[in-house]
Amino acid sequence: MFRFPYSTLKSISDTEISYESLLEWLRYQGFEIASIEKTDDGDTLIEIEVKANRPDMLSVEGVLREVYISQKIPAPKTLDADLKLSFSPDNNLSHKIRILSKDVHRYCGIEITGIDNTVKTPDYITDVLTKLGIPSISPVVDISNYVLVLTGQPSHIFDTDKLSGDIRVENIAEEQTISTLNGTDVKFPAGALIISDDEKPVCAAGMIGSPNAEITPETKNVIIECANFDHIIIRTTSKKTHVSTMASYRYERGVDTELCYRGARILAKMIADICGGKVNTKAYCYRDTEYKPQVLTLTTERTNALLGTELYPDEIADMLKRCYFDVKVIDGTAMEVKVPSFRLDIEIDADLIEEVGRIYGYHNIKPQPIKLYAPYIENKINKNANLLRNAMVGYGFVEVLTYGFIPADAMKTLAVPETSPYYGDVQILNPLASWYQLMRPNMAYNLIQTAINNMSATRSNIKIFELGKTFGKKDASATGYENYFEKNMFALLLTGTKIPKGFGVSKEIKYSIYDAVALVKNLLSEYTTDLRISNNDGFGIFEPGAGAEITAGGKHIGIVGKISPEVLSGFENGKLAKDDVFYAEFCYENLGEVKKSISYQSSFPSVVREYNFVVKNGIHFQDYKDLITSASPFVISVNPVDVYFGTGVEKGFSSVLISVEYNAVTRTLAAEEIEAAEHIFKMKLSEKFGIVLKS
Repeated sequence: MFRFPYSTLKSISDTEISYESLLEWLRYQGFEIASIEKTDDGDTLIEIEVKANRPDMLSVEGVLREVYISQKIPAPKTLDADLKLSFSPDNNLSHKIRILSKDVHRYCGIEITGIDNTVKTPDYITDVLTKLGIPSISPVVDISNYVLVLTGQPSHIFDTDKLSGDIRVENIAEEQTISTLNGTDVKFPAGALIISDDEKPVCAAGMIGSPNAEITPETKNVIIECANFDHIIIRTTSKKTHVSTMASYRYERGVDTELCYRGARILAKMIADICGGKVNTKAYCYRDTEYKPQVLTLTTERTNALLGTELYPDEIADMLKRCYFDVKVIDGTAMEVKVPSFRLDIEIDADLIEEVGRIYGYHNIKPQPIKLYAPYIENKINKNANLLRNAMVGYGFVEVLTYGFIPADAMKTLAVPETSPYYGDVQILNPLASWYQLMRPNMAYNLIQTAINNMSATRSNIKIFELGKTFGKKDASATGYENYFEKNMFALLLTGTKIPKGFGVSKEIKYSIYDAVALVKNLLSEYTTDLRISNNDGFGIFEPGAGAEITAGGKHIGIVGKISPEVLSGFENGKLAKDDVFYAEFCYENLGEVKKSISYQSSFPSVVREYNFVVKNGIHFQDYKDLITSASPFVISVNPVDVYFGTGVEKGFSSVLISVEYNAVTRTLAAEEIEAAEHIFKMKLSEKFGIVLKS
């Protein structure tokens, strides 16, 4: 916010300013009128809302520039003083100024000796300050506040007779408590920008002064400081100390780096004229870098493309010149634009185009249809997730959503070995609690805990699933952000009664491992035709002999099995799990959609034959099932019927009863065709696996 008296604006203007047109233009340019207040002498106080990117409007001079833009007349003469000074980095002041911080961009010091600070402050100054609620303290301080309101340049004035040695501007190494002019002691954090002499702090740079160099009626000799400090350090310090002043408010938003020289001249001239004294014409000046105006290139084509206009180069140049930009048309279509130092918000050509738009008038721009090339790119991960979600809801499962964090000892609870792909040790540096310390490498812990929580509420039949991310390292010993990864995983858990006891059912039927495996097969049949589920006890979560890995296209994608009772007992209230608990988890992000084709259902009868094979333990059914299926196009299904080992079967072998269905779409199969298929797969089974018919 910035508040100013309407009369002050008129007093520094070279042209007549209409009150109504002023308010209309400010609103039109986005400077909303926050308040309007009439004073006892007939003046008007106008408060405008200044956006963070327009700190140049935090002064009467800044508002005046906007007035001149609205009236389409040349820029106003900036306030200045007829005071000849030579600014030099050489210290010619009574106290040497030492800049010891990179947060100082500009620093001007002017010394005045022999002033009389007991004279009366001129009425035109106290009138402005009183209307703005700024107390009148002494002529020197009042003049400093008045120049701040007019130009936007903050300043600070030191009583040189109270200084000891050099003036040092530096970032303090540790926290320091400083007494301030508002009568409070403030703790300034390490890194704050503080101005001190050889013995004591005298000012918090850009914020507030200290009584150690305070201006009083007895002050005779002063050094004027007009500087430009980095906005980040001022804002950081202001927020940490809760100290906000007119100076810090401006420094936080940005102050023109070149304004401090003019502000120092105006301030020195006014103090000398009102309070007397002699100005040391050899002023001090510090620059961290030489000022070079920012130069941007703007083209007619880009301007018209963004605004939807048909402006000519000369028209664009004239609009920018009205806003105090120095414009040079290069080749009839492009122009070189120099940005004035007070326009801190101009960084790219789009900012210049915005200036053209506001001068041209947004209401004059005809609406144009948006022309965008936006090709649709299907998100396979989201598509797979939605397919899985819809399928699971159809199967009667309930989706749950759990945290991506699990307890630090979760891997021990789940009995997951470090060699397992489902083991993880990616820990959070600052967890909320030990329960949320480990980024989950699998989803089993959260789903088991969710199931147990439901069991605690007397729910025994549980069918839940979750879609989420798991986290891990590519290399356990490596470091660096690129070494971490995340996967999109699907997980399900089911336990309880599948079919309750009732009419036609003598006893309730519980879920089994076959239900979990069948469910996984049905889900993945939409994505792959090369699905394999084979025994594997290397994941730790499952009961020995009741765990399996899921592969698709020869690559591991997940696991399925019966959760070990020992694992369940490691959870609080895990004893509530009276029935077997089955769990499956797989990565769905790289699964592709199976291309489906139309097939005809045969109207001819199938022939089903059963074969009792002797199979060596350790050979998976899936391995020889594929071999049987590939023996003939007439084999349409192969299913296990029974497995037996014991009396009559050699140790280390099992007797496996398999059912094979034969069918042809166009005719009834002859016995010779079936026997030919049998001969092929019997021979291949014997050669590859040593599998023979039981005698």
